[in-house]
Formats: sequence, C-alpha cells, structure tokens
Amino acid sequence: MQQSKNMLTKKIKEKSDIQGIVISSRRVYVYSDEIDQEIELENLLINLLDEHGPLTRNELVALTHIPRSTLYDNLAKMISDGIIEKESVPRSTRGRPKVLFKLASNY
Repeated sequence: MQQSKNMLTKKIKEKSDIQGIVISSRRVYVYSDEIDQEIELENLLINLLDEHGPLTRNELVALTHIPRSTLYDNLAKMISDGIIEKESVPRSTRGRPKVLFKLASNY
C-alpha cells in the first residue's frame, strides 16, 4: 500500500499521463490509462510532507492540484489531530510571515 501511495504522489508531481483528479472532502481519486486509484487526502499530505519537508499551502496546492480551501480544511483537521504542525517564518521584508506545514515531531 505504501508503494502505491508513493507512486501516486510521484505521478501527481510529474503530472505524467494523469487524465484527471477528482477531489472530495477527504479522498482523492486519480485516473489515467495506467492507474485508477483512490487515496485518502490525509495520507497524500503526510507522504508529501515526509518526502519534501515543510511546505507552504501554495506549494501543497501546486503539488496536488487540490483547491486551497479543501486543502486548508484538511490541514486544519490534521493540526487539531496532532499529525502536522504549523510554523511561521518571519520575512526579511514587511508583510505576513510565511506559514509552513510540517509533520509533527511526535508523528
């Protein structure tokens, strides 16, 4: 199962031959000529954060093609469950700090 999740993450990142991604509130359905797979959104986010380290919401949107609001709702649930943590990084210029999401240290 872990191998298929990693393959799905890799395919999404490469955008190779994926014909479509359908997103529900908690699941992602990916289909192409080669794969037709369902994965829990939480597992996909865990795999991405484990593989890439801390990421911003925009980086997660770019990697997954999931709408920002759906992604943020799931990130908020994962924060409350203690799976991931939110970290603010101050900018060298004026403006809001950059917010990174990372796997919780106890996860």
